[in-house]
Amino acid sequence: MTPAKQGSYLFRKESIAEMRQRLGLSQSAMASMLDLPKNTVSRWERGETTPDAESLAAIYSLGMDKGVAADFFAPIKQKAAAIEAALVYWDMQGLAPAGVDVVDKLDSSIKAAVGQRVPRDARRLFKAFSHNAHSAMTDRLEELGWRIWEDDVDWTEDIYEQALSDAGQNPSGAVVLLIITDESHEELIQELRDRNVRVYTATPRGYGVQSNTIGPVMSTAAWAAMAMARKDWRWPPAGQTNGGQEIRVEVKRR
Repeated sequence: MTPAKQGSYLFRKESIAEMRQRLGLSQSAMASMLDLPKNTVSRWERGETTPDAESLAAIYSLGMDKGVAADFFAPIKQKAAAIEAALVYWDMQGLAPAGVDVVDKLDSSIKAAVGQRVPRDARRLFKAFSHNAHSAMTDRLEELGWRIWEDDVDWTEDIYEQALSDAGQNPSGAVVLLIITDESHEELIQELRDRNVRVYTATPRGYGVQSNTIGPVMSTAAWAAMAMARKDWRWPPAGQTNGGQEIRVEVKRR
């Protein structure tokens, strides 16, 4: 016979003594009321044996007659999955072009934040999704070890698909950091959390998805640098089109 699969709760041996005492019964008296050998209750309370379903039902019934609620089971504490991967996605479309000094500050702070949350042996993946106008910034990020996607397209869907794919093999062992400047990634954040992925978001101070921001995950200097780089930046520039439609992503100051 195949053993039953263990669930999320375990029997509390101390619950028998708690019930008996609340009912004002001795061990022998409870055994007698349950029509069991005298030492049975004593063995339950010492953890030598466990009541069967019929005995638990009888004890529960005794308690209900006296208005005493049973508390036979306790949830098993689940250990958090070991972190095996740190996955970072930087949506740069809401940033105006900035100098290398800003890029260096943000890169350093982002990697420091990752280092604080994942073990040294965890796999690290850094991806940046930018507009063609950010070439100087992305050239520097590539030198710093980032994988770069650069074009005049909206990267929201690509980030969504890549993040789910990258975390897919072991979602509970992944930590995702999204560096964003607007609320276009709400669906991704929820989907990742539904898959038990630990998700952090980083935004300039005063902006972003407030309900999903866990932080701060950047230093004050890095926040300031990102806030300075973030201006009333439209993508693509007014008048440019994508696939016959003008697309604008404008992030207003809050």
